[in-house]
Amino acid sequence: MNSNNDKKLFVNKTVYNAKVYEEFLQFHGKRYNLAYWLYTGIWTVILFFCIIIAFGSQMRTQAVLITIILVCFIGYRILKPKFIIKRELKGDKVSDSSLNTFSFYDNYLMVANKEGKFRYKFLMLRRVFETNSFFYLYVSRENAFLIDKNGFSLGTSKEFSDFIKGKCKFKFKKVNN
Repeated sequence: MNSNNDKKLFVNKTVYNAKVYEEFLQFHGKRYNLAYWLYTGIWTVILFFCIIIAFGSQMRTQAVLITIILVCFIGYRILKPKFIIKRELKGDKVSDSSLNTFSFYDNYLMVANKEGKFRYKFLMLRRVFETNSFFYLYVSRENAFLIDKNGFSLGTSKEFSDFIKGKCKFKFKKVNN
């Protein structure tokens, strides 16, 4: 996995529990929900416009069908995030307070948990956010590594902030929450 020449620069241990994960979900929602609701709004307007045209053209069956589709679509878009949150909070990521150990090297990071050890190059990170209490290292649009600022046993959160900012120049953003 890592060669003998690689020196650990930072080590962080973060416990994923319901409180930590809920804080992340709130952060994620603030950052990405606008696009979700904008998409929902655009399709709602389009479908509503189709309903008006269908009723105006005396196509009552099509109008009723589109109305049913619109109601189902809005219901789905409202309930989907709630089900995802409920499922995630009951999942094994959170339910047993899993411990994740992050080891940072010059060109990559290692993540160790009960599932095994995984290596990620910094180029694989999509976005990095620094909040008051966490670093969120996004590996996809929905998934991120949650790194507690108080969990560093090698290095400090301030030193890590400078380090990760240097590695992910245009992907890094510091936010107040």
